[in-house]
Amino acid sequence: MIITVVFLCILAFFVALFTIRVRFTLTMTDRLSLSVLAFGVRINLLPKKQKKYNIKDYTPKKIAKRDAKAAKKAAIKAQKKAEKAKKKKQKKAATAKMTKAERKAEKAKKRAKRPPIPDMLSLFFKILNMFFSGLFRRFHFHVARIRISVGSSNAAKTAMLCTFVSASIEPILIFLDKHSNLHGRKNADIAITPDYLSEEFKFDVKLSFSTSLGSVLGILIKSAFSFIFGWMKISPSSNSGNQSENKADTAKDEAQKSNA
Repeated sequence: MIITVVFLCILAFFVALFTIRVRFTLTMTDRLSLSVLAFGVRINLLPKKQKKYNIKDYTPKKIAKRDAKAAKKAAIKAQKKAEKAKKKKQKKAATAKMTKAERKAEKAKKRAKRPPIPDMLSLFFKILNMFFSGLFRRFHFHVARIRISVGSSNAAKTAMLCTFVSASIEPILIFLDKHSNLHGRKNADIAITPDYLSEEFKFDVKLSFSTSLGSVLGILIKSAFSFIFGWMKISPSSNSGNQSENKADTAKDEAQKSNA
């Protein structure tokens, strides 16, 4: 009975993880605000709440306790720094004792253990492309309103900036529509207007995007495994192992031919 209950709890957890959506809402008016809604609870991420100070936390006993904790932390940090400097000095001294040929051989040995830089860059950009393209496909963007009032120091500059901003909004929405799930584009309140009496931009923007935690976890796991297998593929140790296997197979074939 207990095993069944534990199994059902684990199953319910994973079902909730892969079905419950997390929704972020971005609002920009006089200030930027960002909130997240998950499991029916809304949490404000921006702007951060001002820290509340309690006078009870500033008694002589608590102040002395905090100072002692800070001093202990600083001592540990200084000790780690000293150990690191000591190891660096020892390594430098050992390197100084080596001849030029030995240093060159040591560098070549270290370089041989690392994959070639072009292969590393290729793998890095491949994983980045896989992660962000997969992540964008799993996001649902909702456009409520984009109202921007453009102002600057003179009328000609205001007109130019207003034209630039107006021309930039649509390509961004087309990009989001193509690479993700964009909603509300047709019915969104979008207006870019020049304000010749003001010298600053004014925003009234509300956007939201949502995804499921399971989708993000899935793309993270997929990217991690792809990186591990890709690194193993370009690693010199695996390549040397494959080369030795190929040489062994070739030698075996030649021996069979000579016996025949």
